[in-house]
Amino acid sequence: GLPWRTEADLDFYVGEFERTGLTGALNRYRNMDRDWEDLAEYDGAPIVQPSLFLGGALDASTTWLSDAIAAYPRTLPGLVASHLLDDSGHWLQQERPAEVNHLLTAWLAGLPG
Repeated sequence: GLPWRTEADLDFYVGEFERTGLTGALNRYRNMDRDWEDLAEYDGAPIVQPSLFLGGALDASTTWLSDAIAAYPRTLPGLVASHLLDDSGHWLQQERPAEVNHLLTAWLAGLPG
C-alpha cells in the first residue's frame, strides 16, 4: 500500500469510479486543445491575483515546467509564496496533507479582506 492511502480509501475511490465512470475526470484532458484556442488572447498576460505555488520536488511536471516555475516572479506578480516540497510527487494533498493544509491556511490568512 501507499503511506497516504488506506485500503478503505482505495475501496471508496474504486466504488465511485465504478458508479460514475472516468468520463468526467478524463474530460479535463480531452478539453486541453480547446483551452489553448479559447485562451489564446491571454497568452503571456501576467496573473495579478494573489497566488500560491505548491509543487512536489519528485513530480515530473516540476521538471518539465522548471523554466515556467522559475519565471513565476515575473509572470505571477501576485505570487505571495512558492514552495517545492521535498520527497513529494504530484498529489501533495495526499502525500503531505498536514504541511499542505498549513501552507494553504497560512496563505489564506495573509490575504487582504
